Amino acid sequence: VTCPSPEYDYSERIQKGRGGHQNVQLNAGSPRPFRAPGRPQGTFAEELMIDEIAAISGTDPLAMRLRMEKSEARKEMLELGAKLIDWKSRGENGSGGMIKRGIGIGATSWPRFPARADAEVVIYRDGSVEARTGTQDIGTGMRTVAGVLTADHLGVPLSVVNVAIGKSTLPTGPGSGGSMTSHNVSPAMIAAAEDAKAKILDVVADLVNLPARDLDLYDGQILQQGEPVMTFAEACAKLPREQITGRGEFSRQGGAQQHVGEGHSEGVQFVDLSVDTETGVISVNRVVAIQACGRVVCRKTAESQIIGGVIQGLSYALFENKILDPNTGSMVNANLEQYKVLGTNDMPLIEPVLWTKGQTGVRSLGEPPTIPTAGATACALLSAIGGPVRHLPLTPDKVLQAIEEAQA
Repeated sequence: VTCPSPEYDYSERIQKGRGGHQNVQLNAGSPRPFRAPGRPQGTFAEELMIDEIAAISGTDPLAMRLRMEKSEARKEMLELGAKLIDWKSRGENGSGGMIKRGIGIGATSWPRFPARADAEVVIYRDGSVEARTGTQDIGTGMRTVAGVLTADHLGVPLSVVNVAIGKSTLPTGPGSGGSMTSHNVSPAMIAAAEDAKAKILDVVADLVNLPARDLDLYDGQILQQGEPVMTFAEACAKLPREQITGRGEFSRQGGAQQHVGEGHSEGVQFVDLSVDTETGVISVNRVVAIQACGRVVCRKTAESQIIGGVIQGLSYALFENKILDPNTGSMVNANLEQYKVLGTNDMPLIEPVLWTKGQTGVRSLGEPPTIPTAGATACALLSAIGGPVRHLPLTPDKVLQAIEEAQA
C-alpha cells in the first residue's frame, strides 16, 4: 500500500454533493439532523480507513496523519496530544494479554456560518447595564458570553451587567443551528458595548470639560491618563436622561467586521481505551480533546462544551442504536429508557485543552468536539485488538467477532 503524499488532491477523486451520492429509500422515517450533521458518521469512516491503511502498510498512524495533514494548527495539536496521551507507550496492534489497551486519533474542524445579528448595550442611571440580544440560550452559555463581552469592552465589572435574551422584541439574533450563535452575536455585542462606552465618555467629557479622547473607562472607573476622574456609578448618576443605548450589528454584508478577529474551530482527540477480549466489553479510560474556538470568552463554559461533545461522541460510538423492525420499519427501541447512552460508570477521564494560538475572534464550539470522538474510539479499538469494527455502535458481539477474524 502506498501512502498518499501531502500534495495529493483528494478533491479530484472524491465527488461531493448531488453528483457524489444517492439517497437510499427505506421503509422507515427519513433521517433527521444529528449534532454536527453528517460529520461524526463521515469522520468515523475516514479515521478508521486511515488506521487500516497504516496497519496494512506498517506505518505509525500518528506519523501518517502528520504527513497528510495540511493544517499547521492541527499538526501542532497532534504533536501536543501525542505527548499528553503518551503515544509512545502505545504497543503494536493487538498486543497484550486478556485486557488489551489501544490509543486512537480523530480530527475535526468547523466553518463559520455568517448570519445577521444585532445587539444593544444599555447603561442606566442607577449604574446597571443591560446587554440585549434576541438570540436564545439552549444551554450553550450565550448569556454568559454576552455578559462577559459587554463587561470587558464597556469597561465595567461583570456584576453590574444583566443580559436580556430570547425575545422577539429584542434585537435580531441568529438561531442555534450550525454552531453559529456566539460567533455572530459576539461582534455585534462588542460593537454595541464600545458604542455605549463612547457615548458615556462623551457625557463625562462635557461634565469635566475634557476631550472625550483623553478619557477611558476601565474596571468601573473613568480615567484620564490612568488617573481616576470619577466612578462609573457616579457618571451614570449624572446622565442627562434615563439611559444611554449603544448599538452594534453583524451581517453577511460586513457590519462590525472589525470585531471578527482571527481564529478557527479545528481540533484533535486522542482516545485511550481497554478491551476485555473474553467479553468484548470496551472501557474508555481517557480522552484528550484539544479544541480551538477562537477567542475563549469563558473558560468554564467552553471546557464544558468540549466535555459534553466528547460524551455525545462516546455514546454514539459505544451505545446509541436505532433498531428497526425489518418488516414494518418501526423503531423497536422507541424511548430513552431503552435507548442506551453513556452512563456514570462508563465515563472516562475527559481532558479538554483549549487551543489559543492565533485565536483573537470568537468561533464555533458547539458541534466540533463531538465530530472526531467516534472515529478516534474505533481507531483505538483497532489498536487494541488488531482488527477493525466498521459498524457502529462498537458492541461486544462485534468486538468478539473482530478479535476472532484478526486471529484467524
